[in-house]
Amino acid sequence: QHPNTIQVFDFGKTDGGQLYIVMEFVSGRSVADVLEKDGAMAPVRVKKIMEQIAGSLEEAHNQGIVHRDLKPDNVVLCERAGQKDWVEVLDFGIAKRSTEEDTQEKKLTQQGMVLGTPPYMSPEQFTGKPIDKRSDIYSLGVMAYEMLTGRLPFSGNTAWEWATAHMTAAPISIDATPAGQNIPPAMKAAINTALEKDPARRWPTVTDFFQAFSGDPAHQLGPGLS
Repeated sequence: QHPNTIQVFDFGKTDGGQLYIVMEFVSGRSVADVLEKDGAMAPVRVKKIMEQIAGSLEEAHNQGIVHRDLKPDNVVLCERAGQKDWVEVLDFGIAKRSTEEDTQEKKLTQQGMVLGTPPYMSPEQFTGKPIDKRSDIYSLGVMAYEMLTGRLPFSGNTAWEWATAHMTAAPISIDATPAGQNIPPAMKAAINTALEKDPARRWPTVTDFFQAFSGDPAHQLGPGLS
């Protein structure tokens, strides 16, 4: 029911057996479209967008729901009541409760299939291991990096290359990107923590990530050190 989460009005199955979901209509531009056509965003704009995404995810995570497919295509920027960059987080289509055991998912992973979008997936998503909200925090870190710099922190062409990069490669330094020098140090540090390979070294909650990202002094030392 969070105001930044797409509303679902109904769901069911037609007489012909087709499954359906009825959702609110959202008119706006996806973050992916903005990045493709306009390039990197100013830090102050990214902060505003991230705050709303974090609110949406925090509500879902508090109910034990992991999105599992966070990416710029699934975040739409609208204009509402005269306010620009109103966020709607879409497509919880592969979301599930973090306590659920999915034998089919393990089978798919063993067969070389992945559930999610490889450039934004956490390392553990490629392994078939159980995931929790810290997987979404990793994906949010990838998104924040791309929104600020206009590029991804890793590179790859196939799912296998993306898996290798996410599991073994260090992210490209934000300072090495053209926009890097204009990005606040707090944002860089928060993203680097979100992109830790080991989930235990990431921010424990999306709220912790955003507070560090926004420059809250109590979150500048990293998880468990503030």
